[in-house]
Formats: sequence, structure tokens, C-alpha cells
Amino acid sequence: MNATLTEDTAGLAWSEDPEGLELSALRIDLEGAAPRSISLPRRGPIRLSQFGDADTLDAVREALLEAERELGGPAVLRWRAYGSGNIDAGDARLIDEPLPWGGGPGRGMEMTPQHSDRWSRANAGEVLPNVMTPLSWSVIRDSLERGFQSPWGEWTSDRRFVAMYDGYVYFNLGLMLELIEQRLGLPSAHFLEVVGGPERAERGSTDFHWPRLLRQLPYFARAALRQRSLPRDWPRVRADGETERDRLRGLDLSELSDAQIIREVTRSAAQTERLAIFLMEAQTTVFGAIQTLLWNIDRMLGAEQRHLALAVLQGLPNVRTQEGNIALRRIAERTVASEPAVALIQQHDADSLWPALQDADLPAALQPLRDDLAGFLDEYGHRAAGELEAAEPRWAEQPSLILGTFREYVLQPDAESTDALIARQRDQRRQAEQQMRDGLGGGLMGELRWRYLRSLIRQAQALQPLRENPKFTLLELSLQQRRLWRELAERWLRRGVIDDANDIYYLLFNELTTLTRRSADAVVAARMRSRVRRRRRQYDIWTRAAAIPLRDRFGDPIAADDEVEAEPEPLPLDLRGIAASTGSAEGRAHVADSAAAGRELRPGQILVARFTDPGWTPIFPLAAAVVTEIGGVLSHGAIVAREFGIPAVVNVQQATQQIHTGDLLRVDGANGQVTILERA
Repeated sequence: MNATLTEDTAGLAWSEDPEGLELSALRIDLEGAAPRSISLPRRGPIRLSQFGDADTLDAVREALLEAERELGGPAVLRWRAYGSGNIDAGDARLIDEPLPWGGGPGRGMEMTPQHSDRWSRANAGEVLPNVMTPLSWSVIRDSLERGFQSPWGEWTSDRRFVAMYDGYVYFNLGLMLELIEQRLGLPSAHFLEVVGGPERAERGSTDFHWPRLLRQLPYFARAALRQRSLPRDWPRVRADGETERDRLRGLDLSELSDAQIIREVTRSAAQTERLAIFLMEAQTTVFGAIQTLLWNIDRMLGAEQRHLALAVLQGLPNVRTQEGNIALRRIAERTVASEPAVALIQQHDADSLWPALQDADLPAALQPLRDDLAGFLDEYGHRAAGELEAAEPRWAEQPSLILGTFREYVLQPDAESTDALIARQRDQRRQAEQQMRDGLGGGLMGELRWRYLRSLIRQAQALQPLRENPKFTLLELSLQQRRLWRELAERWLRRGVIDDANDIYYLLFNELTTLTRRSADAVVAARMRSRVRRRRRQYDIWTRAAAIPLRDRFGDPIAADDEVEAEPEPLPLDLRGIAASTGSAEGRAHVADSAAAGRELRPGQILVARFTDPGWTPIFPLAAAVVTEIGGVLSHGAIVAREFGIPAVVNVQQATQQIHTGDLLRVDGANGQVTILERA
């Protein structure tokens, strides 16, 4: 029998679910000995339920909707029933509870967590370093998931690779290790060395499981063919991405309606997904090639010669991220030769330099500098720190983000020219190859072993640019999509639909589509403003806490490998990590917890950070060495450090806690060791 709400029945009523699970329905909470929550439609008949009768629930609903109309947005109120259809309601207010988004394994919350699932910030901490806004997450999550799934087919059809916890994106490291060890029968230690922390590489397996490996020979044959075809396929994929980039760039946005802007973004999303899938497949392939090279060097030459693998991968041409860094250095070298240009840079900081160069009366002697920097921003201005986040301003939009580093290049010029750097890197690659050849011995067996090892080196060298280049093109397209989002935001701001231009990033893509269709509807607009307000509060909460490095299959934190000692250890203190770029250096530490703090690096200091992404890498030439907590041999920072010949050690557990700004460090990039010589 259905119970009737009595005068002892009371609770809260919400015109929008405070937990964000049913945003289109009302939620009624009943308090008491057996608390319950039920959802009601905003309109239409209410049927009897075990929680109460239709008349009383309808009275609660009407009071709630009236409060929403009066307050101008989704509301919550307290109510009490005193007979069928009769209630008292009061204490109405706007809903301000933080509203989360994402959560759990992407769209796979309905899937049962598997025992091997382990969610890691390794690699994710580099490419997606910060809390991701709702718009960015809703746009990128499926592309990332499909990109991870692409190389594995039906093996992972019921599993998830991508998840969001507390606003941060995680990758399923446990699933990757399961595929390597259980499916393919390969050791996982080299994979952990390539992809980096927070797991230590020595925690991975080091043995082959030959029966499993032999069963997967057809898979390895297909993978070998794909390794060779990817570099051939890339020019076509790149051309398609650039064609779509140019199409978006050529749009006259003033001629497009709001709905047409949404359609253009939706249309370009298909190309974005193709690029993302290619990028993730390429990364899987590159990881495999480097792991194979490391394993063979261990087997043929010994693990103590592994640093030679880093040397043969340094200074490679055709890496788009590095091309941008080199281009900026060359502009700086030309600028140093111009006294008027140096004087201008001395007079202006990073914020005022670009406006000064736009002066209509700019002297002729300074016009080459303006043209050089304009060309650089046109070619590389789509970059930024945390650049996969749609809300992040790009260099082209905010030139001061890169001009501060450029000023340091000019005011603290490197004694080694760019051409000399490139030549030195080339010579070191050749020397490392010769050392490998000599280490294999003479005779027919030595020659055959060298030919095999050389083929692995050439394959790794051909593939490594694909770790960076697809992302470069993806971000070129992303900048043009961001131009569409910003146009839509400015329109809605002028019409009063949103309160701030950045509000657009706190709505999911499907919500933006709804708002585009119904922006004139005051109720819809109010509900969207409520979601923005509540998600901003959630965003602020999440950004005040650092991402937990590792989580178990249920998303609960896993303790770090090491704890910082309660008592300071005597100096010198050695910290271990993964060798990422050969060479050694001494210098004072500059500990940076953000890209903005990283830009305060001074020439000769050692950069110490939790991670770096390509947006950080223009500051690398200023650094004597680089140390990071997260990262592996194929981290973005490791690759760029090798391109510049800068010693780097990555995956140094809790480096930013154990090292303080001003500490004197010695960094050995060949052996993966960082030594604290003296405290600040």
C-alpha cells in the first residue's frame, strides 16, 4: 500500500540535481528515519509512489518552480507536509553546491573495474597537466579513448583507458601493463622506463613469457608492418589536418549564425578525432620501437651502455616542437646583432614588447624584428603550456607567454650558436653509433649483430618525430576551433546569456548545443548560468589540490613508492630517476610548480618540476639541466632536452619536495642520478 505524506514528513527540494546526475529533473529529498530521494518531471502528471501521494508532491514541485522563477535560477528550498496536498515551504536560495563533471573511467562507469586496472598520471600529467574544464573533457575524452583502443582491437573492447578523477585525467597504466605482460608475453620494465612515473621502472617485469610471445607472432608481424607504414602515412594525415585548419581559418565568422558556428565545430571534430587516433596509435608504435631498442642494447652491450640509446635519439631533424625552439633561437641570434633591437628589448618587459613593436611609427631598423616575431607566432603561435585545454590562451593570442623567454635569449645569449648546437648533436649521434659498433666486436657475427641493431636505431629515429608531430598539427586545428568558441562566447556575453567570456568552457558540448538553440529562453539560460557557477566552484576546489599520482581500480589513492624522510639526510644526497638525456651539469635549482614559474628560470639554473610539456620547452636552452618527477625516455621534456643536448633525469620521485629553489645540484643524465650538493 502506498504511504501518504504526513505532517511529520519534511525535506529539501531541488530544481536541479545537486550531484549533477539528472540535470533535467527535479529532486525531492525526504528526511527522517528512512531518508529517500526521488526525481520528478518538471511538468506533467505525477503518479502515486511508495514515497507519497501525487497532490503533495505536486505542491512541493509548484513551490520549488515558483522559487526558481523568483530567484532567477535553479533553487533549493525546505518543505514540510501537513496533509495531502498541503505544505509549508521556505528558506529558498539559489543552488550553489559544487557541480562535478567527468568522474570514473570516462563513459565506462557502468563497467566493472578489473583487478589489473591502475589509473596513473604518467604521460597524462604531461599532456593534460591541469584540471580539465567541462568543455575540453567532453570534446576530447572519446577521441582519446578511441586512440588508445585502436592498436588493440577486441582485446580491450570491454575496458577503458581514460578516466577523470577529481578533475584530472588518468590513463589506465594497469591495463597497458596487462597487455604487455599477459597478452604479448613481453617484459614491462622497459615500457615503464619509456613512459615514466609514477611507477618505478624496476617494478616492471624483466622476463619474457615465450609461450605467450610465440602465440602472438601474427600480432608482432602486423605491428612491424605498421611501424614501417606510419611514417609514410603521416604526410597524408598531416595534409588533411592542415586543409581543415585552413578551411576554418578562412571562415568569415561575422557571416555565421550561432548554430552555424556549432555546426562548423562539429564538422571539424571528425578531423580532430582522426588526428587524435593517429597520434595515439603513433605513440604506441614509438613506445614499442624504443622498448625494442633498449632491450637489444641491454642484451648485446649491457645495461650500462643504455645511455648510448639516448645519444642516438638526440638532435633528430623534423621534430616540429624542436623546429619552433630553434626558430626562436635564430631570431634571437639575429636580434643580438642589432643594437636598436637590443635596446628596445631592454626597455620593455614581456607584456609591453609586442605592443611596442606594433607602433605605426616603428623605426625601419626594428621592422625586421617585428616581422620575424610575427612570422614565428603565425607558424608556432598555437602552442601553450597545457595546450590540450581549450580554455588555455595560446602564444598567438597572448605573445607575452613566449616573449619573456625570447627576451632571456637576447639578453643572456648562449655562447654556442644554433648551427654549432645542431652540428654537435649530429656528431654525438655518430659517435654513439660508432661506440655501439665497436662494442659488438668484429667478425661476421659482429657485423650481423650491428646490421640488426642499426636497423632498430634507424627505425626508432624515423618514428620518434611521430611522438610530437601529430600533436603539433592537432593543436593548429585546435587554435582555429578555439577561435570559434571565443566568437560564440563574445556574442553571448554581449547578449547577457553568460556573465564572462570564459563561462563557455564550463559547459559540456551538448549543453552548448542546447544553449545555442534556446539562448533566448530565460529558463534555459538561467539553468546554464547555474551550471557554470557551480562548476567554477568545483573547478576551484579541484585546482587547490595536486593530482594524486596513482589510483587503484576503484579510483582510490595508492601510496607513493617513497615517502620524504622526516629528518633531513646528510649531504650529498643522491636521488634516482630515469636517464633521459646524456651529459652532466651543476647549478642552482629553480623549482617550478607551473609554466609561469618555469618562465622565471635564469640561465645556468637547473629546472626542477613535476612535469614539463611542449609549452615549457622554449625555456630549456636557458637551463643547465632538467629534472622532473613524472616522465620517461619518450616524455616531451626528455625529447626536447635531447634535442638541445641538455642533461635530463626524469621520474625522480618527489623531486619538488626534496629539492628547494637555490639548492646546488649535480645532474648526471647518463646514469639517471641527481645529487643535492648544498642546501640553499
